[in-house]
Amino acid sequence: MTDYKIPPVVEKAVVTRIYAQADDAQWPHLQDTDRTRLYREWTEDPDIGGRLLDFVGQRANIRPWLKDCPMKEYERARRGEGKYAKYVSRPAATLEQMVAATLGPDWEVIPGTTQQKPMRAKIREIGTEDEEQHFVAGTAANLKHLAWPAILDRSTGETWPWTICVVDPFRAPVPPEKKGEHRRVAEFLGVRVVYFNEM
Repeated sequence: MTDYKIPPVVEKAVVTRIYAQADDAQWPHLQDTDRTRLYREWTEDPDIGGRLLDFVGQRANIRPWLKDCPMKEYERARRGEGKYAKYVSRPAATLEQMVAATLGPDWEVIPGTTQQKPMRAKIREIGTEDEEQHFVAGTAANLKHLAWPAILDRSTGETWPWTICVVDPFRAPVPPEKKGEHRRVAEFLGVRVVYFNEM
């Protein structure tokens, strides 16, 4: 799905448009039925599907390209990562900003340690270069994916601390019962869970 020869000017116009609409629709919190509706609307929109049609071969290829390329990268792009980040009009907090907001301004992401899927990095308190920690961030719906790197680390004897940062959206806050579940998982794994309140 990535080998279509879509001209950069078309890709920019299409991705900018669908990212703006996804942002307006609060994409991260949409149910599958609402996402399906948006994909259908985008496919039928002359300024989205209509512009892609000449380059993806047939109408049936529009939705898979939208889903597998720009929308698969949407969350990373919102946080300033990846090739589509330049098309985001209202960016979300970066990993660096989440570290500072949850742990304090004296904490920093160690350059060159950022990884994706899930978004994570090694961090340290400024001036304590021998005391690295791991920091991983994502939504509550992806908690098992956020915990998995820590589980792998523990299984190999790695003992550096892990902080799991759960994004807690203002419009759809994490329910108290879910936070209780997170605390139990954190205690079981020996990690810390913090919440990043996102407007």
